[in-house]
Amino acid sequence: MLSEPKMERRSERPYLAIAKTVHMNDIPDVLPPLIPEVKQWMEGQGVKASGPDFFLYKSMNGQGELDCEAGFPVSEEIEGNGRVIGGSFPAGNYASIIYTGDFKDMMQAHVALENWISQQGLTEKKQITDGRTAWGGRTEFYLVDPDFEPDPEKWQTEVVFLLED
Repeated sequence: MLSEPKMERRSERPYLAIAKTVHMNDIPDVLPPLIPEVKQWMEGQGVKASGPDFFLYKSMNGQGELDCEAGFPVSEEIEGNGRVIGGSFPAGNYASIIYTGDFKDMMQAHVALENWISQQGLTEKKQITDGRTAWGGRTEFYLVDPDFEPDPEKWQTEVVFLLED
């Protein structure tokens, strides 16, 4: 199930994450285990998340390998330890859609949001160089934690793309 897409202006938002390069087929096995690692590091530093965990998709090559980050938004910029890195979602206009259901079918939310952006005459912030697409901010925020909600039909994910100004 998909919500109606929307566009909104968001301010800059710092985060802590672990960066990883992964083939898109391996995302379910590689990225989710990074979230508890980031959370454990944050707890050790006395840092609290200011929002739900996320996967940020930074770029993808023609072979389906993605440069990703998995982590949590935080209330202020924090330096990591090398493995855990600090970053920020830039201020700007974002298009978003909320997908409800099992993660395995989430690609439909990405496609629906891409189509909506095009239909609105908007443009996602991205750059294509030598066969690699680099996105300005393509993120999945996990609004319902599967650890607390066992029914995949109730899982909710906000899919968010940064737009060109």
